Amino acid sequence: IKAAQLVMLLEPDCALGKPLRTLSLAGIDSKFFERHRTLISKLLDIRFDYQVRDMGLEAFLGALDENDHWLLLADLDGTLLPFAQQRVRAKELLQIYLPGKRILIVENEKCYYHLPTLKDTLAILGAGLNLTWLKGPDFSKKQLAYWGDIDTWGLTMLAKARCLHPGLTPLMMTNTIFDRYGNHHAVQENIPASHTPPQGLTTDETALYNKLLTFKKNRLEQEFLPEALVVRMLKTWKGCEKT
Repeated sequence: IKAAQLVMLLEPDCALGKPLRTLSLAGIDSKFFERHRTLISKLLDIRFDYQVRDMGLEAFLGALDENDHWLLLADLDGTLLPFAQQRVRAKELLQIYLPGKRILIVENEKCYYHLPTLKDTLAILGAGLNLTWLKGPDFSKKQLAYWGDIDTWGLTMLAKARCLHPGLTPLMMTNTIFDRYGNHHAVQENIPASHTPPQGLTTDETALYNKLLTFKKNRLEQEFLPEALVVRMLKTWKGCEKT
């Protein structure tokens, strides 16, 4: 009963970067999440259409992951890292210097195989809502782009990333792309991130967010965009050097 009461009070990103044990809701104690993690996660999945299963509990709630979040770092140049792909803890990205001029942030790891070779470019994949590592001072020196799903969650993540770096370039997250490919590939997003657009979206993105709220099939996943389109858009972005 206590877990059900707690789950009805939890919302995406509500932890605001704090550890789960510090959340004081529904009269729980500091060990409640630890003892009942599986039950809480399953109940949240029922409320939020399996977002916790896909993202992880801490990332979904915007909590500090004390086990840390491992991100996939991919070398799109081929000479910047000792490996083509490697795992890096999110908290390390707050401190370390990354080689290359450009950073491409990609919502879902499975889109890695859509990505072309790009000179001086690293891709960071699979962050979801866990974007606090973008506060690292090194990222202000890079040409940044963000590519996510066209749904309320993807636009929410874009807004969060842009609040940290206003000059960031969104890629393939427009009304034009949705209209062109959504008729054949869009699916239903059962639970929106919010019924109001987040701060950090442009006027056009806000209009798209509101439009998605009115559609039944309102989620266009990254994986369903044609690879040729992805390659063309990324190479166009790569040609826009940071000034």
